[in-house]
Amino acid sequence: MSYLFIDSTYDLTLGVLDDELNWLSIELEVGQKASAIIQRKAYELIKKHGLDWEALSGVITVNGPGFYTGLRLAEGFSDVFSFFQIKQFSFYSYEIPHWCGHLTGTWFTKAYRGEYFFYQWSNDESSTMLKTVKELPGSITGDQYFIHSIGSLDEMSLGLIKNPIKTHELLRLYPQKIFSHVIKGLQREPFYFRAPEDEFKANP
Repeated sequence: MSYLFIDSTYDLTLGVLDDELNWLSIELEVGQKASAIIQRKAYELIKKHGLDWEALSGVITVNGPGFYTGLRLAEGFSDVFSFFQIKQFSFYSYEIPHWCGHLTGTWFTKAYRGEYFFYQWSNDESSTMLKTVKELPGSITGDQYFIHSIGSLDEMSLGLIKNPIKTHELLRLYPQKIFSHVIKGLQREPFYFRAPEDEFKANP
């Protein structure tokens, strides 16, 4: 029994977890078009560990926050497994720090179209917001910042946010802590930064 993990919010990360939620392997594909390789890479990863699709306990995806195209890729691929009665699980990247014991902090990423996304939490209270480029310098506080990966920052934010913790690395280090919450929780709806009609309209 095992789980296939898919994250296409930035680049493409594929992994396989055993039934105790430890990594059998996790691989990051950088600089390649994810839609062109996701099926082949997932198949190769499953076969590498002597597994078949039917042996999977479930498919786990990161459902945001992120951009429409990236999230739809993982969601659409995961939906294929539902035809084989394989369970689907999903979660948001900004949930990872709290599951790893960080009771306060800010999860941050670029949101393009001249904006940045913040998710701030303190114990059981949380809030989300989009800030413009002009607002960004005044919005960076002394909080501990968390990011998905370096690819989720641009040149400006990289210069402002010091020593962020990467949730992509927390995934690698603490799979049991994180995925024990994921497989007990509800499946998350895709969390886009904006409605699709706003995401795809031309910049003014």
